[in-house]
Amino acid sequence: MERPGNAPYRVLVVNGVAVFPWRFGKRSTDEPTAALFGSSAARFALANMKPRPVQGMLDLELPDAGLSDEEVAFVKMLRAAVDLPAVTSGRLVVVAISSSRRGLHSAEWGEVTLSDDGYISWEGFHESLTAVAPTRPVSTTPSGDFTSGAVPQKLKPADSDAVNFENDDR
Repeated sequence: MERPGNAPYRVLVVNGVAVFPWRFGKRSTDEPTAALFGSSAARFALANMKPRPVQGMLDLELPDAGLSDEEVAFVKMLRAAVDLPAVTSGRLVVVAISSSRRGLHSAEWGEVTLSDDGYISWEGFHESLTAVAPTRPVSTTPSGDFTSGAVPQKLKPADSDAVNFENDDR
């Protein structure tokens, strides 16, 4: 969790990508790209957040006697993943929500960039979370009840700890 600028709140950061829920409107006709996102210095800082540098151990590339070859390879893979440019790029994903007391009008998410005047534009991945494929009606009437059907047979007592199902005539 990071604080954008001097904001009184924290923002979730996953692999260097900030994830921010944002209620942009109250009507079904409202669009997130037409609503002002950059309404404060903290919102502008959010769009340019960089993760704090992590102070690591001094690495002299000496073999660690306590790690197996597989563990050493795993540690090298983790270090390489942390050094990827995408992890420290300061990207921003917004979950944009339009809702009122009547219900949820729209919810979409994706990576955004912030323009100089404070409006967002979707970059790359963008998806509606309310777009659902139409389904056929489903019956909620049960086809049977608790007392219908055959009575289950009781298990036969076992002579030993192991149960032999080969001769069981169920």
